[in-house]
Amino acid sequence: MKTATCFLVMLSLLAVGCGSSNEGDGGGDDDGGGGGAALQCSAIGWCTTWESDHEVVTNAPPLTGGALTDGLYRTERGYGFREAMLIQGKSVLLIGGSWSNFVGTWKTEGEKLIVSVSRSCSDASDESMTATFTYAFAVKGEELYTQELDRTNMPIVGWRKVRSLCEESASFNCKVLNCACVVTTDKPLTGQSSCS
Repeated sequence: MKTATCFLVMLSLLAVGCGSSNEGDGGGDDDGGGGGAALQCSAIGWCTTWESDHEVVTNAPPLTGGALTDGLYRTERGYGFREAMLIQGKSVLLIGGSWSNFVGTWKTEGEKLIVSVSRSCSDASDESMTATFTYAFAVKGEELYTQELDRTNMPIVGWRKVRSLCEESASFNCKVLNCACVVTTDKPLTGQSSCS
C-alpha cells in the first residue's frame, strides 16, 4: 500500500479486514466475526513522522492463527513501518501513517488472515478498489504478528493493541527532528496537508 504496500509489508494491518470476537471468537475458519456497521475509509486519518523499531522480529510465536478481537492495532516492530489497523466486526481499516487508508473486510481460513479491500482513500483521492491480501498471523495477548504471503521474503511485523495512534511507546516513537503525529476522525483525507 502506499499503505497497501506498507501494510502488506506489514500485515506487511492491519488496516483491512477487521475481525471481531463476537459469538465466534474470530479464530478458526470463520468469516471474521459479528455484524455491526461497516467502517468508512476516512473513519480515522493519520499522519506521523513516528515509526516502529527497525529491528527484525525474531521472537514471534508460530504463525498458526488465533482469535483477532476488535480494536486498534499499530505496528511496533519490524522495519520501521507507520501503519495501523482498526478491526470492527467484519470490517477492517488499514491505516497508513501518511493520510493513506484501505477499507474492506477480513476473515480467517485456518492459519491465514485474508483481507479483501473495497476502497482506498488518501490526501489525493478516494476511490473504489478491489484487492485481496493474505497473511500468516498469530495472536499473543494484546500483540498481533503478521507476515504477508502474497510476496516472497516478507518480514514478520509485530503489532500491538493501542488506545491512540499517537500514544508513544518504547518501540513506536519519534526518531527524527520533525516530530509530528496528527489523527482525524470521520474527516475526508483528500486535501490534508503533510505533517512532515
